[in-house]
Amino acid sequence: MTLRRLLLPIFLAPAVALAQYQVVGDDACPKFAVDIAAFATCDGDRVAVPGHASSLHVAALPMQEVSPLKRSDGGRHVTAAEANRIRDSYPGQIALLDIRARVEVVYSGRPDVVDVHVPFREPALPLQWNPATNSLKMQRNPDFADQVKAELARLDWPEDSILLLLCRSGEMSAIAADVLEAAGLPNVVTIVDGFEGDLSASGRRDVNGWKNSGGRWHFVPADRLAAVTP
Repeated sequence: MTLRRLLLPIFLAPAVALAQYQVVGDDACPKFAVDIAAFATCDGDRVAVPGHASSLHVAALPMQEVSPLKRSDGGRHVTAAEANRIRDSYPGQIALLDIRARVEVVYSGRPDVVDVHVPFREPALPLQWNPATNSLKMQRNPDFADQVKAELARLDWPEDSILLLLCRSGEMSAIAADVLEAAGLPNVVTIVDGFEGDLSASGRRDVNGWKNSGGRWHFVPADRLAAVTP
């Protein structure tokens, strides 16, 4: 049994004092704050017996600090900087899932530590220009959830793993998170500022996001456009 299977995915709440961690997960759990080294999981209105020696310390964003366009129904949100930190701090326990279109990955680059790449949307064929967005017309991948599950199984990641979803700026990842949770994946987290980040006053995406927060990344050679894989 892998370490990932032994660790219960404990998630997620705003960061509090280091000695405590606010519990979320079902309607009763937010009532409790428990020792971070002893917490296991919620069981109705009780705290279950610890299942492991330590838990994940994640600084999640409160819902009120997340733009309405970037809120997932599950309410699990982190910044790109925090996603980068926990991905490095808990190797083998948290999967980074890039959901951008393949052409977008090739055009703008991708993190060095992507575990899974499954596009949530791809350009419609034949290619069409969308003047409303000043970009190519996109269509959703109807097999997105099934493909994500297949990739997790192929890589021996359990479906209850913590999945960090990355899009360009955090809006599409919120929608994709809802799709995955509806398909039965319970611990999906959206990166609110995405890979490129939000627009600044200058019209550039240079405010936040993986690229601007110290996350390692690289460009993908154009000849790999047809099949972008980690």
